[in-house]
Amino acid sequence: MRLLMFLFLFLNGFLTFAQNNSQKSIDLSQKNVADKFNEIYSKSGNYKEYKVIKRYYFNQLKKQVLDSFAKEKTALKEAQENITKLQNQIASLQNDLQQSKEQITKLESEKDSIGFLGIPVEKSRYQWIVWSIISVLILALLYFIYLFKNSHKVTKIAKENLAKLEEEYNGFRSIALEREQLLKRQLLDEQKKHQA
Repeated sequence: MRLLMFLFLFLNGFLTFAQNNSQKSIDLSQKNVADKFNEIYSKSGNYKEYKVIKRYYFNQLKKQVLDSFAKEKTALKEAQENITKLQNQIASLQNDLQQSKEQITKLESEKDSIGFLGIPVEKSRYQWIVWSIISVLILALLYFIYLFKNSHKVTKIAKENLAKLEEEYNGFRSIALEREQLLKRQLLDEQKKHQA
């Protein structure tokens, strides 16, 4: 009876050892979830119309699926954090881009304008103002040159007339002196006649 008991224990231990070895023979670590389910399904036994899955396989699959979910959840959380960081970076870059665009617009408007009497004026309007001022100054210069030439002619004519008048005056004066001298002689002659 002892022999039978020994043999029974020996066979039971051998079968348990063989069963544990056969359980570990399925490698579920390198497959995706669908392949793992298919592998367990193919290794499971049949009982009437049901499939019987060994607990070891079920627990191993459950552990691996939960680990996969945990890894995916961690990866999803990291991806969401990365997305949040990227969205913040995008918002920051868009803000910087908007500021850069505003600065470019401001610089272009400053580049296209010139300060005239402390007022920013567009270049085309500034050119128009400058050419208008230059035109007015040229017209004023031409007018003053005309006035100068005209007054110079008038002055020249006046000087010529003055010279003629002086000549006539000198002529009249010399004639007047001669008459005066003549009259004085006549007067002296008449006085000598009346005295004599």
